[in-house]
Amino acid sequence: MYAETLMPIREQIALSHRAAIDSYHQVGSWFDAPTRKMILEEFRFADAGSCAVCSIQKNALSPYSHKGEHESITALPSIVVEVIHKLATDSGRLTERWFKEVLDQGLSAEEYIEILGCVATAIVLDTFAFGIGASQLEPQEPVQTERPSKTINPDVIKEDAWVPVSTRSLELGPSGLPTIPNIARAMGLVPTAIMQFFSVMRSHYGLSELTSELSRSQTELIAARTSSYNDCFY
Repeated sequence: MYAETLMPIREQIALSHRAAIDSYHQVGSWFDAPTRKMILEEFRFADAGSCAVCSIQKNALSPYSHKGEHESITALPSIVVEVIHKLATDSGRLTERWFKEVLDQGLSAEEYIEILGCVATAIVLDTFAFGIGASQLEPQEPVQTERPSKTINPDVIKEDAWVPVSTRSLELGPSGLPTIPNIARAMGLVPTAIMQFFSVMRSHYGLSELTSELSRSQTELIAARTSSYNDCFY
């Protein structure tokens, strides 16, 4: 992995990235393996700025002032393409109204969360590759041997969110905060999406056992500044 770079890659990161890219040729909870691979391909197409409709909407005062059919390189349904392109190019301006319109067009909340997990994971992988000057990782060709289970997760509750979230843990960690943060609870409808995203994200954000010469406070300062630069609402 990342053979073209001379930078040392920690084993934990390499293993998590391999597992993450492999997940795109494996069946998910709500999408089969070929569809998950197409979600990755469609995200990369949109993220590269290849869709003219996305470019117009992103530069418009309101993303809803321009309507049009997204350009696409896959056979995914148009509503799935819409979600992927919005997440890839203009996620900071998504609204609950837009989300409800997506559901009205036939996409389930569970399918939305699985798409979100695939896109968020791809952002981690591709940003890392770009940062070290390496090529993007490519998944293997899917082998369609299983169908999605489409199992409904009963361990969710309705709170002040667009979708039901994981039940709240009453257990507090050493910091006095809940052991399961809200950012993890947000994808509670699809536990496999949580596993896919947080397995790779956690390898970059291990604060309990920092393998870095930076202190915890220095790490948090950089993270906070980067989040501010990226207009991270969370």
